[in-house]
Amino acid sequence: MAAAPARGRESVHPVSSTVNPSNGGGFDGDADDQAAPFALRLEPMERGWVRVRVEGELALTSASTLELAVERELQENSHVLLDFSRIDFIDSAGLRAMTALVRAAKAKGRELRLSSDMPDHARRLMEIVGLLPFVPIEAEDSPHEGDDPNPS
Repeated sequence: MAAAPARGRESVHPVSSTVNPSNGGGFDGDADDQAAPFALRLEPMERGWVRVRVEGELALTSASTLELAVERELQENSHVLLDFSRIDFIDSAGLRAMTALVRAAKAKGRELRLSSDMPDHARRLMEIVGLLPFVPIEAEDSPHEGDDPNPS
C-alpha cells in the first residue's frame, strides 16, 4: 500500500479488476478490455477535512482500498468528505465498506460526509439500505466552519 499522502498534495490510488463473463463471472487477469476501473483521489481541504474522490466501480476488488485509505485519514485526525460524483457502480462489498467507515469515524470522533454531487443510482442505494441518516450529505460541497477536528 502506498504511503500516506503529504498534506497539501493529492494522492491517487488506481486499482483495476477484471470479470470475465465467459467463465461464469470469475476473475480473469488477462482480459484487460473488460477491466473495472477504480481510483481514489485524496485532496486536502480547509479546516482539517480531506476530500476522497471515488471513481469507477466500488466493488469487491476495490472496497478494501477505499476502507483503508479513509481509515488512515480518520486516524490522522481528519474529517472525510466522500465524493462519489464519478462512481459508476456500488455492490454489497462497497456498502459493507461504507458501514465500516461510519463506525470507524464515530469511534474516532470524526465526521464522515457525502458530497451532494452524487449520481442518482448511488443516492438511491444509500437511501434503500438506510445509510443516509449516518452519513450526511454535504449540501454546499464544503465543510462547515466549526468542524475543525483539531480546534485551537
